[in-house]
Amino acid sequence: MTRWSLPKLADHLAGIDIVLCAEALRQTLRTAGLSHQRTRSWKYSPDPDFAAKAERVLGLYRHKPDDAVVVCFDEMGPIQLIPHHGSGWAPEQRHERLRATYSKPNGVRYLFGAYDVHADRLHGRLRAHKNAGEVLAFFKQIRMRYARRLRIYLVMDNLSTHKTPAIREWVQANNVELVFTPTYASFLNRIECHFWGIGEFVINNADYADWDTLAKAMADHIRYRNGPHRDQRLIKAERRLLIAA
Repeated sequence: MTRWSLPKLADHLAGIDIVLCAEALRQTLRTAGLSHQRTRSWKYSPDPDFAAKAERVLGLYRHKPDDAVVVCFDEMGPIQLIPHHGSGWAPEQRHERLRATYSKPNGVRYLFGAYDVHADRLHGRLRAHKNAGEVLAFFKQIRMRYARRLRIYLVMDNLSTHKTPAIREWVQANNVELVFTPTYASFLNRIECHFWGIGEFVINNADYADWDTLAKAMADHIRYRNGPHRDQRLIKAERRLLIAA
């Protein structure tokens, strides 16, 4: 078995003449320094240039370049227009319930997000497709938000749709530089923690009627996040997730 309960382990031991009740077995395991825990994942980047690429990204985070901005880009999704379970306040012993769904006729959407590291500003748009054409269109929107004289350092992962020939040609002509995180190290992209906040406070515990309603809720959250009255717990959560960077 992949997971042993105390009664099952006690039955197994009884088969080899070791008789312990479940409580005695629990105490024995605790004495041995063992407890019942959930597994966790670990991440490792096989990129041979990991140190140099990571230092490049972290250096841009630590020190704002002169006459330039540092913008983190990534996509969140796919997002489905279905009930999403979450958590919230409800009467005791009366859990909030969401409808069940067996069909998904509304397709999916992707949130294209951009985070200005030093200005601490988040920007995002929902898109129906996650392809190179949509990525380039969003890059052009980012470029329009800043003066042409300002160089834009775009931090992103190594997805193939982020570095097509058309995108590379466009960035050379528009004072933009692509800064890629190391392979399998997208956790160095600071926009990731902000996607967590959107998932927790916009997507989870919700059942939106249509994409326009979801898009408005997402825009309202981003506007609130960028405003002067940010939820302090959200700030602390974001800081915890930024420790690795």
